Amino acid sequence: MPSIYANSADGTINSGIQTGWADARGATTGTAATTGATEQEAISVYKFSGRGADQFRVHRSFFWFDTSAISTTVSSATLKLKFLTTREGSANAIVVASTAFGGDGGSTLSDGDFDALDFGTTYTSEIDTSNTSTYTSITLNATALLAMQNQDVLIIALINYAYDYNNEEPEDATTRVKVTFADQTGTSTDPVIEYTAATPAIPFIGMKSGKYKIVAGKIKI
Repeated sequence: MPSIYANSADGTINSGIQTGWADARGATTGTAATTGATEQEAISVYKFSGRGADQFRVHRSFFWFDTSAISTTVSSATLKLKFLTTREGSANAIVVASTAFGGDGGSTLSDGDFDALDFGTTYTSEIDTSNTSTYTSITLNATALLAMQNQDVLIIALINYAYDYNNEEPEDATTRVKVTFADQTGTSTDPVIEYTAATPAIPFIGMKSGKYKIVAGKIKI
């Protein structure tokens, strides 16, 4: 089963502290962070109380995978992520389509990529992030499989499910989970996609007893 590891350009972007939930979720720019050698706040939603008003901050993570070598139908694929023990609140996640990294993996993650995602194009169902001891295996849906076989890169955004994806003002003051990124030493906990490509049908010609002659690519009996 072939494996594709996330490019080391992966990283997180946070909205900065905003005075309203809609402002935090709908921010058009944020603060991007490459992951370096440490884990980052990957899928987080914060609600702060102060000076008579609530404030909010949203964190999203972005990854891209080189799918240019795929030349046939992808019959199944599994995204594997390593979540970490620093986990609070309603911290489940979901993967949606993204146009970060310049839309083709040719650019670094930038502040303006915070909103480079499509809430209407999901690549997974809700992801349980409570397993922090081993990889979490996440089934990619048919939309993701089609993107893998038709595009040279698969770009994804990993976001909070309960609040960010569903656009619900958070109840939890702190909702977060960390994940390992591609900059970790080695690849044992890197984000990775394992996939199965469909075997193409082998054309054949069945012949019974008799004489056959091939002329200019045509079979004559």
